[in-house]
Amino acid sequence: MKQLVTFIVFIVLFHQAHTQLNVSLRWGTEPIRLEKYYFLGKDSLMFHELKLYLSDFQFEKETRKQVLVGPHFIDLEDPSSLRLFPDFLVAEYQSLRFHFGLDSSYHVSESVDGPLNPMNGMYWAWNSGYIQFKCTGTSSSISLTDQTFEYHLGGYRQPFKTIESIHLAIKGNTLILDIKPFFEQTVDFQEVKHVMIPGKLAQTYCRELSKLFRSE
Repeated sequence: MKQLVTFIVFIVLFHQAHTQLNVSLRWGTEPIRLEKYYFLGKDSLMFHELKLYLSDFQFEKETRKQVLVGPHFIDLEDPSSLRLFPDFLVAEYQSLRFHFGLDSSYHVSESVDGPLNPMNGMYWAWNSGYIQFKCTGTSSSISLTDQTFEYHLGGYRQPFKTIESIHLAIKGNTLILDIKPFFEQTVDFQEVKHVMIPGKLAQTYCRELSKLFRSE
C-alpha cells in the first residue's frame, strides 16, 4: 500500500512538472503577495492589487507549432488564474511566443465573457478598451500624506498601442514576471504616482515591463 501511495505521488508530481504553464509574479526572487511589504532601496512598498492580461500563446518545437488562442486574465488575488493550460505538455516544446496585453480585436469584441468580463475591473470604456496591466499599492518613498500609487496601463489605438510580443526559450514550466526592476529603474514616484489613461507614458511602461518576463 505504501508503495502504491508513493507511486501515485510520483505520477502527480511528474505530471505537474511536465504539464501546465504556471505564472509567477515576483519581486526579485520572491513571489509577490498582496498586502506584504517589500524593500525598495531604503524605502518599502506594498501591493494592494496586481492584474494583467496575457494572450495568444504559441509553443514551438523545431518545425512543430501549437497555437492556443485566447486571452488570459491574471489576478494575483486568484491563485487559479496563475495556472494556464493544465493538460498541456509544456516540457515537449522549446520556446513560446505570447502577447503581453490584448490584440485590438479583443478590445472591440462584443464578447465580454470570462477573462474579458468588465467585472474583473480591467475595462475602461469602448474608446479606450482594456487595461493591460493594473498595479496599485502604497510606498513609504512617496512623500505625501496619501502614499498610494496607481498604474492602469494600456491602450490599443495608435500611436500609443501598448501590446507587446514576447518570445522566450522554455527553461521550465513557470513563466515569471519580475517587476522589481520596473520599480527600481523605470518608475519615479516623485514624478508620477498615477497613470490612469492611455498615452506615451503607459506605452513606455508596458514596453519596459515586457522585458522582465522569463521562463524558469
